[in-house]
Amino acid sequence: MAQKLQAELTCPICLDFFYAPVSLSCAHLFCFDCIENWMLETDDLKVMCPLCRVIVEAPFLEEWQVRTISLITKQHDSIFEKTLRVGKELQHYWEDVTLDAATASSHLVFSNDLRSAQCGTIHHDLTKDSRLTCVLGTPCFLSGQHYWEVKVGDVKSWSLGICKELADRKSSDLSPEHGFWIISKEAGAIHANANLERIPVSPGLHCVGIFLDVDLEEIQFFDVQNNAHIYTHDSVSSSEPLRPFFYLELPREGESGTVLTICPLRKSARPRSL
Repeated sequence: MAQKLQAELTCPICLDFFYAPVSLSCAHLFCFDCIENWMLETDDLKVMCPLCRVIVEAPFLEEWQVRTISLITKQHDSIFEKTLRVGKELQHYWEDVTLDAATASSHLVFSNDLRSAQCGTIHHDLTKDSRLTCVLGTPCFLSGQHYWEVKVGDVKSWSLGICKELADRKSSDLSPEHGFWIISKEAGAIHANANLERIPVSPGLHCVGIFLDVDLEEIQFFDVQNNAHIYTHDSVSSSEPLRPFFYLELPREGESGTVLTICPLRKSARPRSL
Protein backbone atom coordinates (compact mmCIF):
# COMPACT_ATOMS: atom_id res chain seq x y z
CA MET A 1 0.00 0.00 0.00
CA ALA A 2 2.78 2.38 0.91
CA GLN A 3 4.56 1.73 -2.40
CA LYS A 4 1.35 2.37 -4.37
CA LEU A 5 0.73 5.59 -2.47
CA GLN A 6 4.28 6.74 -3.09
CA ALA A 7 3.87 6.11 -6.85
CA GLU A 8 0.61 8.08 -6.93
CA LEU A 9 2.27 11.09 -5.31
CA THR A 10 5.39 11.09 -7.51
CA CYS A 11 5.90 13.52 -10.40
CA PRO A 12 6.75 11.64 -13.63
CA ILE A 13 9.33 14.29 -14.59
CA CYS A 14 11.43 14.88 -11.47
CA LEU A 15 10.53 11.52 -9.88
CA ASP A 16 10.04 13.29 -6.56
CA PHE A 17 6.88 13.97 -4.55
CA PHE A 18 4.55 16.56 -6.12
CA TYR A 19 5.30 20.20 -5.35
CA ALA A 20 2.55 22.67 -6.36
CA PRO A 21 0.92 20.07 -8.66
CA VAL A 22 -0.85 21.12 -11.87
CA SER A 23 -2.94 19.16 -14.31
CA LEU A 24 -2.74 19.25 -18.10
CA SER A 25 -5.91 19.05 -20.16
CA CYS A 26 -5.07 15.40 -20.84
CA ALA A 27 -5.44 14.85 -17.04
CA HIS A 28 -1.80 13.98 -16.37
CA LEU A 29 -0.39 15.60 -13.24
CA PHE A 30 3.05 17.23 -12.79
CA CYS A 31 4.90 19.65 -10.53
CA PHE A 32 4.27 23.25 -11.60
CA ASP A 33 8.01 23.98 -11.94
CA CYS A 34 8.60 20.80 -13.95
CA ILE A 35 5.89 21.66 -16.49
CA GLU A 36 6.98 25.30 -16.59
CA ASN A 37 10.52 24.26 -17.50
CA TRP A 38 9.11 21.84 -20.05
CA MET A 39 7.06 24.66 -21.66
CA LEU A 40 10.09 26.95 -21.91
CA GLU A 41 11.31 24.70 -24.69
CA THR A 42 8.45 25.91 -26.93
CA ASP A 43 7.57 29.42 -28.14
CA ASP A 44 3.76 29.15 -28.04
CA LEU A 45 1.17 28.41 -25.40
CA LYS A 46 0.75 24.80 -26.41
CA VAL A 47 2.87 21.98 -25.15
CA MET A 48 3.20 18.27 -25.72
CA CYS A 49 2.42 16.18 -22.63
CA PRO A 50 5.63 14.46 -21.48
CA LEU A 51 3.69 11.23 -20.92
CA CYS A 52 1.06 10.78 -23.62
CA ARG A 53 2.55 13.18 -26.21
CA VAL A 54 -0.84 14.82 -26.80
CA ILE A 55 -0.74 18.53 -27.66
CA VAL A 56 -2.47 20.31 -24.78
CA GLU A 57 -3.27 23.86 -23.78
CA ALA A 58 -1.19 25.69 -21.20
CA PRO A 59 -1.65 23.95 -17.84
CA PHE A 60 -3.70 25.41 -15.03
CA LEU A 61 -4.22 24.47 -11.41
CA GLU A 62 -6.93 21.86 -10.87
CA GLU A 63 -7.98 22.56 -7.32
CA TRP A 64 -10.04 19.42 -7.04
CA GLN A 65 -7.02 17.27 -7.89
CA VAL A 66 -4.88 19.08 -5.36
CA ARG A 67 -7.59 18.50 -2.75
CA THR A 68 -7.70 14.83 -3.76
CA ILE A 69 -3.97 14.44 -3.21
CA SER A 70 -4.25 16.18 0.16
CA LEU A 71 -7.11 13.87 1.13
CA ILE A 72 -5.16 10.74 0.10
CA THR A 73 -2.17 11.90 2.11
CA LYS A 74 -4.34 12.62 5.16
CA GLN A 75 -6.18 9.30 4.95
CA HIS A 76 -2.94 7.36 4.76
CA ASP A 77 -0.98 9.66 7.02
CA SER A 78 0.52 6.99 9.26
CA ILE A 79 1.64 4.83 6.34
CA PHE A 80 2.90 7.81 4.34
CA GLU A 81 4.93 9.28 7.18
CA LYS A 82 6.36 5.97 8.27
CA THR A 83 7.49 5.22 4.73
CA LEU A 84 9.48 8.46 4.65
CA ARG A 85 10.96 8.64 8.14
CA VAL A 86 14.18 6.75 7.49
CA GLY A 87 16.31 9.09 9.56
CA LYS A 88 16.17 10.28 13.13
CA GLU A 89 12.55 9.32 13.85
CA LEU A 90 13.17 5.61 13.26
CA GLN A 91 16.13 5.72 15.60
CA HIS A 92 13.73 6.29 18.52
CA TYR A 93 12.76 2.63 18.05
CA TRP A 94 16.35 1.35 17.90
CA GLU A 95 16.86 -2.13 19.32
CA ASP A 96 20.21 -3.45 20.51
CA VAL A 97 20.08 -6.57 18.33
CA THR A 98 22.81 -9.20 18.58
CA LEU A 99 23.28 -12.66 17.08
CA ASP A 100 22.14 -15.74 18.97
CA ALA A 101 24.96 -18.23 18.37
CA ALA A 102 22.85 -21.06 19.81
CA THR A 103 20.53 -20.82 16.76
CA ALA A 104 23.32 -20.67 14.16
CA SER A 105 24.51 -22.99 11.45
CA SER A 106 27.85 -24.59 12.32
CA HIS A 107 29.36 -22.95 9.21
CA LEU A 108 29.09 -19.48 10.73
CA VAL A 109 31.66 -17.78 12.93
CA PHE A 110 30.98 -14.69 15.02
CA SER A 111 32.75 -11.69 16.45
CA ASN A 112 33.20 -11.50 20.21
CA ASP A 113 30.42 -8.91 20.51
CA LEU A 114 28.04 -11.15 18.51
CA ARG A 115 27.33 -8.38 15.99
CA SER A 116 29.23 -9.78 13.00
CA ALA A 117 28.80 -13.11 11.19
CA GLN A 118 30.94 -14.74 8.55
CA CYS A 119 30.99 -18.09 6.78
CA GLY A 120 34.15 -19.84 7.88
CA THR A 121 36.43 -21.86 5.62
CA ILE A 122 34.47 -24.96 4.71
CA HIS A 123 35.99 -27.94 6.50
CA HIS A 124 32.66 -29.20 7.82
CA ASP A 125 30.78 -32.30 6.84
CA LEU A 126 27.72 -30.71 5.26
CA THR A 127 25.58 -33.73 6.14
CA LYS A 128 25.96 -32.91 9.86
CA ASP A 129 24.22 -29.56 9.58
CA SER A 130 21.22 -29.50 7.28
CA ARG A 131 20.16 -25.99 8.31
CA LEU A 132 20.71 -23.01 6.07
CA THR A 133 23.77 -20.89 6.84
CA CYS A 134 21.61 -18.61 8.94
CA VAL A 135 21.30 -17.33 12.48
CA LEU A 136 18.57 -15.68 14.51
CA GLY A 137 18.93 -12.43 16.38
CA THR A 138 17.96 -11.51 19.88
CA PRO A 139 15.76 -10.15 21.44
CA CYS A 140 12.50 -11.62 20.20
CA PHE A 141 9.41 -9.48 19.57
CA LEU A 142 5.75 -9.97 20.44
CA SER A 143 4.50 -6.36 20.23
CA GLY A 144 5.56 -2.77 19.61
CA GLN A 145 7.90 -1.09 17.12
CA HIS A 146 11.52 -2.07 16.62
CA TYR A 147 14.35 -0.85 14.38
CA TRP A 148 17.85 -2.10 13.60
CA GLU A 149 20.42 -1.66 10.84
CA VAL A 150 22.66 -4.20 9.13
CA LYS A 151 25.80 -3.50 7.10
CA VAL A 152 25.81 -5.81 4.08
CA GLY A 153 28.85 -4.22 2.42
CA ASP A 154 30.27 -6.48 -0.29
CA VAL A 155 28.34 -9.58 0.74
CA LYS A 156 27.23 -11.17 -2.55
CA SER A 157 24.23 -13.13 -1.30
CA TRP A 158 22.25 -12.47 1.86
CA SER A 159 18.78 -12.47 3.36
CA LEU A 160 17.55 -10.16 6.12
CA GLY A 161 14.29 -9.67 7.97
CA ILE A 162 12.35 -11.64 10.55
CA CYS A 163 10.95 -15.11 11.05
CA LYS A 164 8.82 -16.97 13.52
CA GLU A 165 10.89 -18.33 16.37
CA LEU A 166 9.91 -21.90 15.52
CA ALA A 167 10.09 -21.53 11.73
CA ASP A 168 11.71 -24.45 9.90
CA ARG A 169 15.20 -23.22 9.01
CA LYS A 170 16.05 -26.48 7.26
CA SER A 171 13.68 -25.59 4.44
CA SER A 172 14.80 -23.56 1.43
CA ASP A 173 11.33 -21.99 1.18
CA LEU A 174 11.77 -18.73 3.09
CA SER A 175 8.26 -17.43 2.39
CA PRO A 176 5.63 -15.77 4.61
CA GLU A 177 3.62 -18.99 4.41
CA HIS A 178 6.48 -20.69 6.24
CA GLY A 179 7.00 -17.85 8.71
CA PHE A 180 9.69 -15.72 6.98
CA TRP A 181 9.36 -12.05 6.00
CA ILE A 182 12.64 -11.10 4.37
CA ILE A 183 14.36 -9.47 1.43
CA SER A 184 17.29 -11.18 -0.29
CA LYS A 185 20.19 -10.31 -2.54
CA GLU A 186 21.24 -12.82 -5.15
CA ALA A 187 23.21 -12.34 -8.38
CA GLY A 188 23.31 -8.60 -7.76
CA ALA A 189 19.50 -8.22 -7.54
CA ILE A 190 17.19 -7.65 -4.56
CA HIS A 191 14.07 -9.80 -4.21
CA ALA A 192 11.30 -10.24 -1.65
CA ASN A 193 11.22 -13.82 -0.34
CA ALA A 194 10.79 -16.27 -3.21
CA ASN A 195 9.36 -13.55 -5.46
CA LEU A 196 11.53 -13.38 -8.58
CA GLU A 197 10.48 -9.80 -9.31
CA ARG A 198 13.42 -7.47 -8.77
CA ILE A 199 13.12 -4.63 -6.27
CA PRO A 200 14.75 -1.44 -7.62
CA VAL A 201 17.45 -0.19 -5.24
CA SER A 202 20.67 1.75 -5.47
CA PRO A 203 23.47 -0.45 -6.85
CA GLY A 204 25.63 0.74 -3.96
CA LEU A 205 23.31 -0.57 -1.24
CA HIS A 206 25.58 -0.83 1.79
CA CYS A 207 23.39 -0.65 4.88
CA VAL A 208 19.81 -1.95 5.32
CA GLY A 209 17.47 -0.46 7.91
CA ILE A 210 14.74 -2.76 9.20
CA PHE A 211 11.62 -1.42 10.91
CA LEU A 212 9.21 -3.94 12.42
CA ASP A 213 5.79 -2.79 13.61
CA VAL A 214 4.27 -5.84 15.26
CA ASP A 215 1.04 -3.99 16.11
CA LEU A 216 0.47 -2.91 12.47
CA GLU A 217 1.66 -6.33 11.26
CA GLU A 218 4.26 -5.05 8.82
CA ILE A 219 8.01 -4.85 8.30
CA GLN A 220 9.75 -2.22 6.20
CA PHE A 221 13.23 -2.19 4.68
CA PHE A 222 15.26 0.96 3.95
CA ASP A 223 18.41 1.94 2.11
CA VAL A 224 19.99 3.86 4.98
CA GLN A 225 22.66 5.74 3.04
CA ASN A 226 20.23 7.01 0.42
CA ASN A 227 17.39 7.59 2.90
CA ALA A 228 15.10 5.52 0.67
CA HIS A 229 12.35 2.97 1.18
CA ILE A 230 13.08 -0.45 -0.36
CA TYR A 231 10.14 -2.75 0.38
CA THR A 232 7.27 -3.43 2.79
CA HIS A 233 5.88 -6.79 3.88
CA ASP A 234 2.38 -6.51 5.31
CA SER A 235 0.19 -9.15 6.98
CA VAL A 236 3.04 -10.06 9.32
CA SER A 237 0.91 -12.03 11.75
CA SER A 238 2.17 -14.51 14.30
CA SER A 239 1.02 -15.88 17.63
CA GLU A 240 4.61 -16.84 18.49
CA PRO A 241 7.63 -14.57 18.99
CA LEU A 242 9.32 -13.01 15.96
CA ARG A 243 13.10 -13.07 15.68
CA PRO A 244 15.53 -11.08 13.52
CA PHE A 245 16.79 -13.34 10.72
CA PHE A 246 20.18 -13.32 8.96
CA TYR A 247 21.38 -15.54 6.12
CA LEU A 248 24.76 -15.73 4.37
CA GLU A 249 25.53 -17.89 1.36
CA LEU A 250 28.38 -20.35 1.75
CA PRO A 251 31.48 -19.15 -0.14
CA ARG A 252 32.73 -21.11 -3.11
CA GLU A 253 35.85 -23.21 -2.77
CA GLY A 254 38.89 -20.95 -2.48
CA GLU A 255 36.85 -17.88 -1.52
CA SER A 256 36.79 -16.28 1.91
CA GLY A 257 33.45 -15.51 3.48
CA THR A 258 32.35 -11.90 3.57
CA VAL A 259 31.12 -10.27 6.78
CA LEU A 260 27.61 -9.15 7.71
CA THR A 261 27.44 -6.75 10.67
CA ILE A 262 24.63 -5.42 12.88
CA CYS A 263 25.18 -1.72 13.50
CA PRO A 264 25.58 -0.64 17.14
CA LEU A 265 23.38 2.03 18.65
CA ARG A 266 24.23 5.42 17.15
CA LYS A 267 25.23 8.23 19.46
CA SER A 268 22.36 10.30 18.02
CA ALA A 269 19.82 7.58 18.77
CA ARG A 270 18.12 7.25 22.14
CA PRO A 271 18.17 3.85 23.88
CA ARG A 272 14.69 2.34 24.17
CA SER A 273 14.96 2.31 27.95
CA LEU A 274 14.96 6.12 28.10
